[in-house]
Amino acid sequence: MQSEPLWQGSGSLEKEPDGSTTGTHAHQKLAASTVQAASESFDDYGGPPVAVIREMVRQLDSWRALLPRPLQWSDNDKFDFPATDPMTRRPNEPLFSVDQGPIPIGHRYNLDVVTAQLRTRFYYARFMTYRPFVYKALHFPELMTPDDCNCCALAIKSVCLWPLAMAPPKNKKRLVPHMFARTQSFMGILLILRMTTANDCLSRIVDEAHVVGRQEIESTMEIMLDWMRDVKQVDGIAEWSWGILEPLYGLQPEQ
Repeated sequence: MQSEPLWQGSGSLEKEPDGSTTGTHAHQKLAASTVQAASESFDDYGGPPVAVIREMVRQLDSWRALLPRPLQWSDNDKFDFPATDPMTRRPNEPLFSVDQGPIPIGHRYNLDVVTAQLRTRFYYARFMTYRPFVYKALHFPELMTPDDCNCCALAIKSVCLWPLAMAPPKNKKRLVPHMFARTQSFMGILLILRMTTANDCLSRIVDEAHVVGRQEIESTMEIMLDWMRDVKQVDGIAEWSWGILEPLYGLQPEQ
């Protein structure tokens, strides 16, 4: 028997152990924080309301803000060096770039790889939080509200230009743990990014929401396809995925 989602409960008040209803009232207030959350029909879609997603994102951002200061970063400087030493200035050039050139770049203690892992995991978690709205846009476009469209655009924004797929970490794949997991993630993301040009609803969201740009999407496609092309020689999942991605993206078969 399939269990009922938590956000589709009967709404009855259950008292806390001390006899109060503070916790329940807080959840009800959160669920009613947007008109969309209060009026959305779950008969067909069955996904979480926007208010719940926003609370999860708020908690994720709070986690990042509570990291030790040298590990903290903002979305505006996600490509920059971490502030490991408060007494010295950070380099002017970014730590991560789409192309580093022909000269290999090495950092002490593999700072680029460990920093890329932390930041990429954060953006993957953010993407997973917003992902239900990508599903809704693809399968229930007629039910999309402005809040839904914004969350869908944020999901696409969250997968763009992951530091782990950029240089110099992309040239050190042997140092990336559980590389097969990245292969599966990149495969799913590349399918979604392809749909931003093939699906009318997703294409309109990208063009009208002004949250993520086409250039970001194209650059992400390029670096993730490069990753898949490289690892398919040693990763069976990547080799299988390449058989799907190659015709989907109109790539020339390799000789």
